[in-house]
Amino acid sequence: MWRMTAVAAIAWGLFTITVLHIISSHDPMYDTLSSYTVTDRGEGMLGASVLSLAVGSVAVLGALIAGGVPITATTRILLVLWALGLALAAVFPASYPAEPKPVSGEIHLYSCLVAFASLPGAAITMLEPLRGTAERALVVRWLKFGLTAVGLFALSFLFMRLNEAGIPPFGTLVELLPVGVTQRVTLIADVALLFVMIRIAVRTETARSAVLATSVPRP
Repeated sequence: MWRMTAVAAIAWGLFTITVLHIISSHDPMYDTLSSYTVTDRGEGMLGASVLSLAVGSVAVLGALIAGGVPITATTRILLVLWALGLALAAVFPASYPAEPKPVSGEIHLYSCLVAFASLPGAAITMLEPLRGTAERALVVRWLKFGLTAVGLFALSFLFMRLNEAGIPPFGTLVELLPVGVTQRVTLIADVALLFVMIRIAVRTETARSAVLATSVPRP
């Protein structure tokens, strides 16, 4: 139940945001995902997509618990913070000159920061409980990708802000490291981590069921 809900919700969120990219006139190279709240076509689709991803993330946590994956309280809290950050970012859109919303923009910004920091953090806290298992290698592989992506996104976001402040040298750096690209790569890494967690839940539950089946005495 949890696994099916997680996969369906995440898949729907990905489908929705893909359609939004197709129909909107925004430039995915240089425009952040948050900017799609103000769009010529597909208004409201970004919020729906992010909310769907948040629901799927809560279901991933449910799948881990139901599957018997050894996760700590810290892992659970960080996964909840990831989902909560996504939900708040969806409900409180970013602020732009065309539609200024200062308070909403601040909530959106810090919600995104919490979300993007929490999911890799949750993956890190899973490493010790999974020590000595094949599942740990999966988490490590995608965690490295995710951390690299987050680092590049943070760097490109900083370059964008400094360029907007009118500091000339950063205009070139914005071109070399487009914030739109790094943010989307980060999102891909995050979604990959969620699917890895679902896979771990499936493997752990299957292994546990096999152990229980062999331990049941035959008549």
